[in-house]
Amino acid sequence: MALHADTRDRTLRTALNRDEMWALADEEGVREARQAYPSGWLFLTRDAATRELVRLAAATGGEWELDELAHELDRDPESVERSLDDLVSLDAFREADGIYRPNPESVVARTAERLRRAADEHGASDGLSDLATPEAVRLMLDALLSPDADEPFTQDDLHELVGLPRKTVWMHVERLTNLGVLEASGDGYVTSETNPVLGHVRALDAAVLGAALSP
Repeated sequence: MALHADTRDRTLRTALNRDEMWALADEEGVREARQAYPSGWLFLTRDAATRELVRLAAATGGEWELDELAHELDRDPESVERSLDDLVSLDAFREADGIYRPNPESVVARTAERLRRAADEHGASDGLSDLATPEAVRLMLDALLSPDADEPFTQDDLHELVGLPRKTVWMHVERLTNLGVLEASGDGYVTSETNPVLGHVRALDAAVLGAALSP
């Protein structure tokens, strides 16, 4: 499913188009390819406005007009409207006559809230935001969604998987070890398959894809 995300065309990554992403990576770079073919996780955490709206969607009650939300989030109305349109399509918000309301039954919003709680319980200071910013952490988690991510890997491997400078990876990989997502193994790392933070990231990714691809 293609969701606009911003002015660039982006297509959610699935098993059917993963090879297309890697073909694009050969031409334009891994970082750019991951952004063009985002996972559900990467799509939902792509910018501050979308993350704040996801947090709001997990809250109970409330209704807003677009300008009220833009003012509340201190973002321009156009970018907030783009994010809202995508979140409405994912059933995280509902819209009627220009009024936006969180959907209390949204699987995406409820899964995002479980992830926030798990991250806070494992030492995050601001749940979803700590996992999604800076970009290096967001992209490393995206790389860990790969089916073969349970194999041992090094920081050099992460550098190649996310397309960011080695120094950037080195500076931010500690956040994932502190959250228990990664465990040291020899000269590298392995993912902690029992870690609830990683489990909820995978669940959120699946929830977004499920909502986007449902009839």
